[in-house]
Amino acid sequence: MIPRTAAKLLSTVGVVALGTAVAGNALAYMRNRGPIPNVGGGAGRFSDSDIDIVENLGQRIPPGLELQDGHGNAVAVDSVLGRGLPVLVTMGYYRCPLLCNLVHEGLAKGLKGAGLLPGRDFLGLAISIDPKENPKSAVTNQSRLLRALGEPPADSWPFLMPVPGRAGPEARLAEAVGFRYKFDEKSNQFAHAAVAFVLTPDGKISRYLYGVEFKPRDLRFALVEASGGRVGTTLDRILLTCFKYDPMTQSYTPFVFGFVRIGALLSFAALATLLAVLWRREWQKSHPKRPRLA
Repeated sequence: MIPRTAAKLLSTVGVVALGTAVAGNALAYMRNRGPIPNVGGGAGRFSDSDIDIVENLGQRIPPGLELQDGHGNAVAVDSVLGRGLPVLVTMGYYRCPLLCNLVHEGLAKGLKGAGLLPGRDFLGLAISIDPKENPKSAVTNQSRLLRALGEPPADSWPFLMPVPGRAGPEARLAEAVGFRYKFDEKSNQFAHAAVAFVLTPDGKISRYLYGVEFKPRDLRFALVEASGGRVGTTLDRILLTCFKYDPMTQSYTPFVFGFVRIGALLSFAALATLLAVLWRREWQKSHPKRPRLA
């Protein structure tokens, strides 16, 4: 039996370890969730619930949404979804003084690190929530992001905004993906969270990626997962069985049973190869080659 003192010590250590793990996960959650904009002249004007993200995984965004680009051209969101690639969506507003630009900069950095190209591996889609959006701001922000990504085609990442006098599609999309935001008249700014949404090629919500810094691995796995394995390499699909998305840390973390499964398959393959070699040697010994007659 374990002495009472040792049992208490083990119990204390377990509680401390559990508390440390929970605290670590909570810190990771808040770090990945992104900063809360300080608008409206001070803290307390907006709460977490005002600009929260309600995850609607598996739901399809509503069809028939139509907005316009910075050149005044009407663009249907369905036309972006109908191209057979996963779609990386951001929502915000183009005159945002800080947060929206940080999200796009973080995505550009992470995508380049993952070796992913818009138009080839995925499509991007930026949506403004501002009914009074300036078209010039849409063009400027799009040009900045495309330049950071190596100048892919403009239609690989359209920057859309509400049609003047016909606001509404952006709000319907925000509601569908659970993107809550508030406008502050005092500062003339929108308060919202830092997040990117990953959609399947047919418009289902596959993954939420939080924060202003995005790990290349998370971006790659999220897009491979959303595409159903059609994007990425065979190695990506194998690795995805060894990593699972952790909602608490909001990142892809190693999945021990995936590694065990792959290890078992490799061990089986090695054993089968060894047995085949040994069997062949035994067969050659029992069936020596007969000398050919001249």
